[in-house]
Amino acid sequence: MPASLKRIRETMDVKPTPRNKGLTLTLKLTAYDNGMLELDTVPLNDHKNDDDVTGWLAAAEVITATLNEFHRQVAARADSAAG
Repeated sequence: MPASLKRIRETMDVKPTPRNKGLTLTLKLTAYDNGMLELDTVPLNDHKNDDDVTGWLAAAEVITATLNEFHRQVAARADSAAG
């Protein structure tokens, strides 16, 4: 399952801002000429029978789940700084 929380936490690229005033999330989506899609080096449509839409829908699902996890990390950081 490409959008598992464990996979997202292991591969998401989150770094503090240069002055450590916040966090930056970088997502790397790669679309190959053969129709293959990768998000943060994880294949999204590695089955030969997948149509073009399958990979793009998987990318949207994983990106949404990654943004949700990033939001959790930002909120936890804010709570930690406030408390």
